[in-house]
Amino acid sequence: MMRLTKSDFISFLQCPKSFWLLKRHPDDYPHGEFSAFLQKITREGYEVERYVREFLGTDAGRAISFQRVFETEDGLFARADAFEETADGRFILYEIKSSTSVKTDAAHNHFKDACFQKICAQRAGQQIDAVFIVHLNGEYVRDGDIDPALMLTFVDETDRVAAIEDETAAEIDQALALLAQEELDQAGCLCLYKSRTHHCDTFALFNPDIPKPSIYSLPRLSEKKRTELVNEGVFDVLDIGASFQLTPNQSVVVTAAQEGTPVVDVGAIRAFLSEWQFPLYFFDYETYASAVPMIDRTSPHKHFPVQYSLHVLREDGTLEHHEYLEREARLPDRLLAKLSGEIGPEGSIVSWHASFEKTRNREMAELLPAFADFLIDVNERTVDLEDAFKTSYVDARFDGSTSIKKVLPVLCPELSYEGMGVQDGASAMDAWEKMIRAEGEEADQIAKSLLSYCELDTLAMVEIYKFLAAL
Repeated sequence: MMRLTKSDFISFLQCPKSFWLLKRHPDDYPHGEFSAFLQKITREGYEVERYVREFLGTDAGRAISFQRVFETEDGLFARADAFEETADGRFILYEIKSSTSVKTDAAHNHFKDACFQKICAQRAGQQIDAVFIVHLNGEYVRDGDIDPALMLTFVDETDRVAAIEDETAAEIDQALALLAQEELDQAGCLCLYKSRTHHCDTFALFNPDIPKPSIYSLPRLSEKKRTELVNEGVFDVLDIGASFQLTPNQSVVVTAAQEGTPVVDVGAIRAFLSEWQFPLYFFDYETYASAVPMIDRTSPHKHFPVQYSLHVLREDGTLEHHEYLEREARLPDRLLAKLSGEIGPEGSIVSWHASFEKTRNREMAELLPAFADFLIDVNERTVDLEDAFKTSYVDARFDGSTSIKKVLPVLCPELSYEGMGVQDGASAMDAWEKMIRAEGEEADQIAKSLLSYCELDTLAMVEIYKFLAAL
């Protein structure tokens, strides 16, 4: 008999058909972002659980077990993060999360998780009197050894879990019934009604006829309008009727698709670039963040820069490159010392999705006040190259995105992230952690991949800038 675990149940709630394929035909399952997300939160959850064990284990008078298994004859399987039998005969279930709050969104509803565990335990014959959700205290700042009492937050969510028990029990039964099916109609899935960021890993498999660009390429399309289009069977942006109400930013994507050519406001681009001052500093951070803070003076899930790439373009066309990669877990003081010597007092600082870099600069200005004046000046001089692609240069081939990963292959196809050891920010974060734990040749090879990836990010900005300047 096939098991239905909590992770399986999360997959079922996300997309029933995707869940069925994952369980029934795992070799055919195209693991993607949602699978990686589940692996990440599971890995971080185990890290937090280690400190919960340390904290609860300090009280020798409490009867607490960890990873206790509850299993039913029809396939339900739960492994309780922590389980306690109190002195007065009450049974308490603890659900441990690596987040800094109790979450209720579709991707990770902590009440559903806890309720699944409770129902499984009860169907296995175990009484449950209370349910606690344990999460991290986002205000906790590490100072020496981790202090579990300060880092952890215990929240009694018994009533809120009980309020959704009937609903969750019905969903569990639906998942079990679906799991028992040997065949499934693979034409379409419920993710057709969701935005692209919430599509299941198997969306393309179940919906192979969705064109590009599609209605999912329209920026900030409301759920109401998306549902209306799906119900009418409209997926191609070329099939959207002229009377259908779209925002200006959505309409320009449709226009670009209809005309088969980019919609370009050369005047707006010229005005945008004319405000920049040479030399131009094309700049990008890579950061690290972890559920349990790795170094002193950091907090759960708070990013701190560990790497940067800097291309400097002078008015005569001269281009030079600078870079830095921290090879140990420490505050970014050495990084800033080098960077402050490479960015001069004049010139515009160019970033992509600059709010990320500017937020890190503000945080570091508080953390390392010796660099505050420099970081404040950097933020005041920063311009965001991505802004040009929100309304002034729109190409349907961007698929409704302004990500540099979408813009670059269209405008500068000679540059590519394909085949690189590190290809995005999430994999860069994982690679950096592996690097600082590795030694010798292995660490050097990871460092080389990290440097190459970050360098391409800023070189890509240089080439995209040149493309726009030449219009």
